[in-house]
Amino acid sequence: MANPNPLVPHQNHAVDFKLENLLSRTWENGMTGQKSIDKMREIIANKGVTIDRESVPEDWEDALLLRFFIGFKKNPQTAAEAVIEMLDWRAKNNINEIRRKIIGGLQPEQFPRYETVRRFYPLLKTGTDTNGSPIMITLTGLIDPAKLVKAVTLEEIRLYIIYEMEHKLIKLSQLTAETGIMFRALEIHDLKGLGMHHLATGPIGMLRKVVREVSANYVEMADKVLILNCPFATVVRGVLRQVVPARSQHKLAVLGTREEYEPILVNHAEKDQYHACLFGGALPEGLEGGEDEMEKWAKVTVPARDKKVLQSTVKAGQTLLWCACPEALDIGLQVKFVAAASSKSEILFESGSERVAALQRGSLQCSEDGTVYMTLDNSFSYMKQKIVSYDFEFLDMRLQGSQSSDELPADSPSDQ
Repeated sequence: MANPNPLVPHQNHAVDFKLENLLSRTWENGMTGQKSIDKMREIIANKGVTIDRESVPEDWEDALLLRFFIGFKKNPQTAAEAVIEMLDWRAKNNINEIRRKIIGGLQPEQFPRYETVRRFYPLLKTGTDTNGSPIMITLTGLIDPAKLVKAVTLEEIRLYIIYEMEHKLIKLSQLTAETGIMFRALEIHDLKGLGMHHLATGPIGMLRKVVREVSANYVEMADKVLILNCPFATVVRGVLRQVVPARSQHKLAVLGTREEYEPILVNHAEKDQYHACLFGGALPEGLEGGEDEMEKWAKVTVPARDKKVLQSTVKAGQTLLWCACPEALDIGLQVKFVAAASSKSEILFESGSERVAALQRGSLQCSEDGTVYMTLDNSFSYMKQKIVSYDFEFLDMRLQGSQSSDELPADSPSDQ
């Protein structure tokens, strides 16, 4: 089915990846593609699971099941179980609401936190290769995990990645339904700019966890993966041959400098189908310079075995936006709102003292005058002080989704 050489475009893409041919082909498990996905349907039904038509539209179903079948080692049992998990994940995370927005016209530039996330996690969608497959570029060398987890919360990163992956699935599924050919993307990872900041194990670990969770539900969407500007490319190729399964090596190519990769890229697609930055041009607008929002925030140092309480008054009807981000290591964090009226008990909108190591943010619609307290607790640390950036912002408006102090119990507990 696939060309074993990732450096060369598929010569018979329209034939090899035609759904009709994939379904009639006998695979390594001794079954045809059609019998394999029929077996998957049987397993799913026997588990009492219904394939809902919003998650898996009828004209996408064969191709989607084939993606899982191929991606899970051509094993119908394993693939069917993965589909069940995917359907459950979509239901629990309301992914179909995201799909409706994207199909309804929501553009990537309108994805939540787009401008902030793309500065530290730049993903580019450009043109198509010679077979019509979408080209998707990750400027991996410009990803800054440490800054990313300080600029946005992990949940915001997760939501952004879900939007991106859902957008990719929709595009590939629509192309497949229109042409009868199973399309996948030509993925490019440019390592230019790779540095020591990529070794920040804490932020990388948090980011990897998010990516792993989301990508497990979007299967077999990459046709080939070309890695550019890889230091010591020859050594890396040798290592990958040892650690990457043989079934996946046909997708992956590790390339060095522009002198090596440019003719290969041009062989896959016209030069204008890529972003010019791959060929020495300027970076996409917004990735160079730009104001760092956190530079404006106040900073406080919390000594070891100590805590600090920051406070600010709030007027009735205002919406409070609060942010806190430790520069390194973790800190205990609690934010609470105390009503000014003596007759009313303290109201918490984030109870407990949770230890955090990345950006935290929240909002509260204040129904009356009062004071917000942010407690930064470093009493658990015997040796190290912590530096925390923080910000309070007050808006004379109600934010959709912000929590109201009226919605919280009047007898919320206090630790003061």
